[in-house]
Amino acid sequence: MSADPHKHSEKLTPAGPDGHFYFGCLSEMRKDPMGFFTAVALDYGGIARIRFGRGNYSYLVSDPELIRELLIDNASKYTKNVRYDLLRKVLGEGLLLSEGDVWKRQRKIVRPAFHPKEVFSQVTESAEVVARFLDRFDALVESNEVVDVEPILSQLAQLLAGSWIMGEPFRRRADRIAGIYQDATEAWPEAPRSALAAYLPPSLPKALALRRCFKDFNAQIYEIIEDFRRGPKEECGLMSLLTEGHYEQTSKQLSDDELRDQLVTLFLAAHETSGSSLCWTHYLLSLHPKVRDAMQSEVADVLGGELPTSAELMTLPYLEQVINESLRLYSPIHSLSRVAAEENTIGGYTIPKGATVIVSLYATHRLPQYWENPDVFDPERFSEENVAKRPNSAFIPFATGHRSCIGGMLASLQSKMVVSQIAQRYDLNLLPGHPVDLKPSTTARPRYGLKMTVKKASVLRRGAEDERRLANS
Repeated sequence: MSADPHKHSEKLTPAGPDGHFYFGCLSEMRKDPMGFFTAVALDYGGIARIRFGRGNYSYLVSDPELIRELLIDNASKYTKNVRYDLLRKVLGEGLLLSEGDVWKRQRKIVRPAFHPKEVFSQVTESAEVVARFLDRFDALVESNEVVDVEPILSQLAQLLAGSWIMGEPFRRRADRIAGIYQDATEAWPEAPRSALAAYLPPSLPKALALRRCFKDFNAQIYEIIEDFRRGPKEECGLMSLLTEGHYEQTSKQLSDDELRDQLVTLFLAAHETSGSSLCWTHYLLSLHPKVRDAMQSEVADVLGGELPTSAELMTLPYLEQVINESLRLYSPIHSLSRVAAEENTIGGYTIPKGATVIVSLYATHRLPQYWENPDVFDPERFSEENVAKRPNSAFIPFATGHRSCIGGMLASLQSKMVVSQIAQRYDLNLLPGHPVDLKPSTTARPRYGLKMTVKKASVLRRGAEDERRLANS
């Protein structure tokens, strides 16, 4: 519950857990960050102060109105919190991690690429890319083989993102890059699961493997840039837009290193969230076959077995509800944080300069006052009528405010494109007994992958049965 700042002149501090006398709540948070933040939000309300060590406090903001106050009303009083030096090594000084005037210039340069007209213009080509990629599932239907679909759907998301951003030079290297990326994912250091684990040295074999992956990945990106510098620019995705936009803004040529940082940032931001979202959507559809049947029927009625157009993707309301409900339960961006650049207040409570303020999307998306039976998968939550009952910041899968994900619309459209095409062709069914657990890393992914079988879509089987009935009548 927020306080009225006009009633008190003294500085107010929100309640919250203190935890262990030395480590505070560090071990609880590291063991299960999503469950921990959800419990704090439920126990202490819209804002809480959490002790993570001796004199070390952070603030959790979970109420939608206070999130708006943090990320929109007080946005200028906070800076983005870059928690992992490792992430900066990968991304460099791209849009995701830059600040101030540099960020404003970079955002202005890339904004035209995310205009709805530009995004919609990519649908026809991207739909064909998806259709060709999904052909590989045909062999799995015949063999009834169990397969981990997590790296497959991740590779598809990479192919879509890389083709859009880097064009044909990426497509020629897509399989190689996918292999490097999978190796890097396996070598990426896991977040420590306790306070003491944070003091253990990193695994040397994994560190060396990750270094090799960085080297190989950068080599591929610099080869793509070389192709762009020498070859036909119209086949190279957004690279002309980035280089020309940079020159218009600065009167300077974009160096290979600067272009590399922008390409990698856009590529990772575009595919990491989409790949994770595709996994969780098909996991939930596997658990709820009636929802899948209803979605397949809508897709069949609208698309009629053909590739989707941009206009058709906007006329699939139940598909959109399914994807949004999946994003609510398993937002790829599971949390974000900001650092107070100056002392200020949220909900009447004082936030000291230098303090870290956390927003757990996972927790906010489970607040029972906005989501009845919050752990239940129910796409009807996102009917037009139900959406109108909630504050906008109750559902923020792509964050909110001026540093929200610039590619949110693109990610949504690509998810519709992929899910609708899979719906017309296949059912992905979770292997009975396969463990599914959240692994909170850069994005929220299934810790043990998603072992599934691939069958012909239920809508196709129903169609075949209808044909047989007609033939026998």
